[in-house]
Amino acid sequence: MPVIGISVDLLEKGLIEKMDRDTLILHLQHLGCDVEGFAILRRFRCNRCGHIAEITETQEPPVLCGGCGLSFKDHPDQMAELDSTEVLRMELLAVRPDLFDPGGLARTLNAYLGHRVGLKEYDIEPPAESVTVDPSTQTDLCPRPAIAAAMVSGITLDDDFIKVVMKLQENLHWALGRDRKHASIGVYDLDTVTGPFEYTSVEPDALTFVPLGCNPEETDSAMTPAQILEKHPKGVAFAKLLDGFRRYPILRDSTGRILSMPPIINSEQTRVRQTTSGFFMDVTGTNQNIVNKALAVMVTSIKELQPDVAVQQVTVRYPDHEIDTPDLTPATMLLDPQATASLLGIDLDRDDVVRLLECMGHRTQVTEDDRIDVVIPAYRSDIIHPRDLMEDVAIAFGYHNIETSIVPTLTIGAPDPEQERAADVRQVMTGFGFLEVMTLALTSDQEAFIKMRLDEDPNAVILENPISAEQTMLRLSLLPGLLDTLAHNTNRELPQKLFEVGPTSHLDESAETGAREHLVVSAVLIDSKAGAADARSLCKQLLVELGRDPSFANASLGCYLDGRCGIVSVSGRPIGHLGEIHPEVLEHFGLSHPAAAFELDLSLFPR
Repeated sequence: MPVIGISVDLLEKGLIEKMDRDTLILHLQHLGCDVEGFAILRRFRCNRCGHIAEITETQEPPVLCGGCGLSFKDHPDQMAELDSTEVLRMELLAVRPDLFDPGGLARTLNAYLGHRVGLKEYDIEPPAESVTVDPSTQTDLCPRPAIAAAMVSGITLDDDFIKVVMKLQENLHWALGRDRKHASIGVYDLDTVTGPFEYTSVEPDALTFVPLGCNPEETDSAMTPAQILEKHPKGVAFAKLLDGFRRYPILRDSTGRILSMPPIINSEQTRVRQTTSGFFMDVTGTNQNIVNKALAVMVTSIKELQPDVAVQQVTVRYPDHEIDTPDLTPATMLLDPQATASLLGIDLDRDDVVRLLECMGHRTQVTEDDRIDVVIPAYRSDIIHPRDLMEDVAIAFGYHNIETSIVPTLTIGAPDPEQERAADVRQVMTGFGFLEVMTLALTSDQEAFIKMRLDEDPNAVILENPISAEQTMLRLSLLPGLLDTLAHNTNRELPQKLFEVGPTSHLDESAETGAREHLVVSAVLIDSKAGAADARSLCKQLLVELGRDPSFANASLGCYLDGRCGIVSVSGRPIGHLGEIHPEVLEHFGLSHPAAAFELDLSLFPR
């Protein structure tokens, strides 16, 4: 995990209870933070772009600017050493991006210690400006269809505050944005832009602007988007995010001034300086939920550090709807206090659970059926299931306060029959010369249905808040993952023989979670002459080795060639399918040789 440095001065200013360093570290560890300790850091500012670099006292000064890539060796006058600062060094807790800065960390500690419990609310002014989203950004030609924006005024800037905002921006790019792939943040000097704004897309050579860190007075400083990807350090570093797209995102104001080319670089004309008194901020990305969460963390952290700043919403006008951002509307979730106490193994009554939840920054209200209606802050991106609230209860209670005890009952363990069967399957398949792989349990309808030539399954488990467009549902089959693995190994010699034993998920109202897992084995053989007979032979050998007598019946399945596929049954009960992979499926996965496969549901084996 990356290590961040939290300014000790800013953190202590935000804390209601003053405490010694050891106590502070202890409380942070109880919250789940991995603290390395305190350190004195030297700071260097790039006079060209304003980027501030921090190094330990034993490190050499930076040679290149981390913001614009300027060589300080060639331009020593552009690097200025600032006063040293003391920081608290700790690893980023990826699931809690609201703890990435002194303001958010102080807010959490104040609630955890019982000084400012409950939901923290922030005054947000209604929108006076708008961003119009061009329809061209909503097509497959452009990689970032979602945007959120905000205006912040009344800011007092110094080197410490600038560094906090820049580091928070970078860390959110890592945690929520997955290195800018799913979200990227732009911060601009509010006085240099004029609304309303337009979020659009352009062809690679359609326009020019001066990217951040370039000198506007130099004749070759203005670049096209294509040139930025080829020449600018940030463009080179993140060009992969726009690879394969025919149009690039652009944010501009009503005068035509370019603010940024997301997710690559901002414009030099709009960069933040120490004289800046207001921000225009945007977050663009692949998913509206992710960009909303990132913006909520940014604006609430700024409000924590400077409570008097004014945050104003911006209306985002999509082609078919509009929204006001930032949206700080809290989420709600019901929690059963009895189930919470039972799961945690702690003697807690309803009032105890209420108190502990409020110490984690939530608002609570007891319902008529004695459950708890929990109101969750908008900046908490990690609460997606009641179990996450139960974890908050455990953290607030303190894992260190849970008394250890001897288990009151003694049971003798035994292997799970299904897992024993899976172990037998692995032994047999490896004996056949197949290589076992493990693929991702999360997939998308594109992979599960469209590429496989299958109709959408109403029993598919769809994620309510997917983190990316490639991971929107739980897999229903292991075959797409195996075919994707083959697609990444087309340079290997044939034949290639892969198998996997793993879970698939299907909706089931009778299950506790509303979904049930099935343990499945899937195998695929790709070779110049692979066919349905190979799949049938391998499947029969496997089942015979497992002591089963299979039968086969012809069937029509979308992912296989008609007439070369069928259903596999044991004792008259269908347990799977096999066949020769359809050429269209092979083409979808970029495979150029025939492939045969089978898939068996081990959960359906007769006892």
